[in-house]
Amino acid sequence: MKYRSRVTAAGVAMATLALAGCGGAGGTGNSGDSAKIAMQTGSDRTKALTAGAKKEKHLLWYTTMIPDQLVEPLVKAFEAKYPYIKVDYYRGNSTDVAQKTVQEYKSRRYKVDLVDGTGTSSLLKEAGVLQPFKSPQLADYPADLKASDGYWGTELQYFMALAYNTKSVKPSEAPKTYEDLLDPRWKGKMAWSTSDTSGGPLFLGNLIDAWGKTKADAYIHKLAGQKIANLDSSGRAVIDQVVSGQQPIALEVFNDQVEVSKAKGAPVDWVPLNPVTAQLSRISLVKQPPHPNAAMLFLDFMFSEAGQKIIQAGGGIPGKPGVDAEVPKLKPEKGGFKAQYMDPDTTFKQTTQWSEIYKQNFVG
Repeated sequence: MKYRSRVTAAGVAMATLALAGCGGAGGTGNSGDSAKIAMQTGSDRTKALTAGAKKEKHLLWYTTMIPDQLVEPLVKAFEAKYPYIKVDYYRGNSTDVAQKTVQEYKSRRYKVDLVDGTGTSSLLKEAGVLQPFKSPQLADYPADLKASDGYWGTELQYFMALAYNTKSVKPSEAPKTYEDLLDPRWKGKMAWSTSDTSGGPLFLGNLIDAWGKTKADAYIHKLAGQKIANLDSSGRAVIDQVVSGQQPIALEVFNDQVEVSKAKGAPVDWVPLNPVTAQLSRISLVKQPPHPNAAMLFLDFMFSEAGQKIIQAGGGIPGKPGVDAEVPKLKPEKGGFKAQYMDPDTTFKQTTQWSEIYKQNFVG
């Protein structure tokens, strides 16, 4: 199950409303039993989960992670620890995962157990497709990296930064602050993605959230005069243009992706602009999972040091405190930068507003 479909956020929203209008998931299923399993605590918890998982023998995970770097190593390690559980997965982006899950629940087909992604949890929580859970492995995660109501935990982090071509821009002259971006020397020499959930819109949303609308509006008005190039492409493609020298500077790109290119000898480096936009990939338990015991064991594994070190080895930025990224400076505690953790549900709801501000100031 390693295919993906192409859908739009609007399509997910329409399906979400349709599902909510039908009264949520409804139908038959084991939602009552799974709720007890998801919220159980105590010294015999793992023993009970293990006994249940041996009967279930299976687990289905809808994920946004890169298969060869992260998904398959995690599955291999989990199956080695629990050889009686077979893990299958489907891979897509956050919208794909949410759309697929919503469509299945509308058809009363309860196949998936776990879902993840940056926006997936917000979409599916609104649709009534998720349920809260408790994992002892989340005890040492800070409040920013787990839901106060138990609907998700963070398995991966992403930090957005400024990237620059080291042949075009001297390290000593590269912008170090948001104010530095207003220097006339950078007019027409910067670019970002037009993506609603990253690039320009997210850059502006981060400042609005950090500074307040009045200060952010004044800054945005000045920044608009810098003629930033709008690239209708992914953040990775924007970095590639910096690597090739087509763009001297890129804004709001993933710092770990810059490090990957840098490690391969590309003339590129990154600078954190404080506060740095922090994005979270969150994993959640669906409302009617067919394999709730196996799902809870997988969640425990994902949040544990062992699971997080697999993410580290695959080049991801682990969520767990104390587990560094493979390049330690990618995380704020070792990189010396301040991360702005915006509430994911609030971010989801404000994306449209931020996109409008972006279009009004930087498009056309």
